[in-house]
Amino acid sequence: MKTWAKVGLGCLVILLLCCVIAIVVSFYTGGKLMSLFGGIGGAKQMAQDVKALEKFDKENPFTPPESGDVDEARLQAYIAAATKVKTAMAPFDSWIKEHKGKHEKGDWKDVKDALTMTATLMKSMREGFEEAKMSSTEFHWIEAQMRAASREAGGAGPTDAQKKMVDDSVLVLEEQMSLPSTTPDAKAQLQAQIDKLKATLTEAGGPVSHNRALYLKYQKELQACDLQEFSDIRVN
Repeated sequence: MKTWAKVGLGCLVILLLCCVIAIVVSFYTGGKLMSLFGGIGGAKQMAQDVKALEKFDKENPFTPPESGDVDEARLQAYIAAATKVKTAMAPFDSWIKEHKGKHEKGDWKDVKDALTMTATLMKSMREGFEEAKMSSTEFHWIEAQMRAASREAGGAGPTDAQKKMVDDSVLVLEEQMSLPSTTPDAKAQLQAQIDKLKATLTEAGGPVSHNRALYLKYQKELQACDLQEFSDIRVN
């Protein structure tokens, strides 16, 4: 018997949530899914959606550009697809909190609920990808590029809070410089600190990469549709 087949009922519920596609799809697609769950919780539709996604991926192959630059129109398509999936994910949050720590106990209602939500999630993925004419490969590539761009420095400019912090610090250092007891060497050190602080504000608005510029332009939309722990859901 395979390891996954030995998983207890309570653990199965948790795995259905933590590995939504890895467990349900990898092992239970098609007839196997139907024979195990008898079509409960939208299992039949989920299997059909998985097959449709796999077919769609084959018919829409994607090769990342050598430049690594994301096309703006494709980013807009990604945001539309991710937003659709994010909306379908909403019920998972409360469900996970309710079942947190429920590793040993569980019932078929839990499994049915998890499968129903997973089926809804799969349906949203299929519809979102097809509407965007985007394979899962392209979707995850764009997601990875934007996540990397979010960690890059520069471009956004200093925030008001950053400016105030620097201004306040500079004021304190300047006051120290103006004290009669401050020696020339000490003044030089204080001036170096002031210059360094001011430089941080200049660096915050420095030149950025193509992807960083796109990320900054669509930052609010990307943060709103961030799939977080569900970001690596795959069907192949």
